[in-house]
Amino acid sequence: MSTRICDKCGKPKEVSGGKTCEKGHFICKSCVSETIGVFSGAREICPLCHKKLR
Repeated sequence: MSTRICDKCGKPKEVSGGKTCEKGHFICKSCVSETIGVFSGAREICPLCHKKLR
């Protein structure tokens, strides 16, 4: 599989499961899902530029 450097954690990660924002920042699957908890879901906003993740 292809890998890409996550713009949040800085580590090379698998592209599958990751998300990008409209500015092109790549957020890996583990950084997207780190906000999942009792009261919140997966990350939907880029932590760098605050644009919507897609």
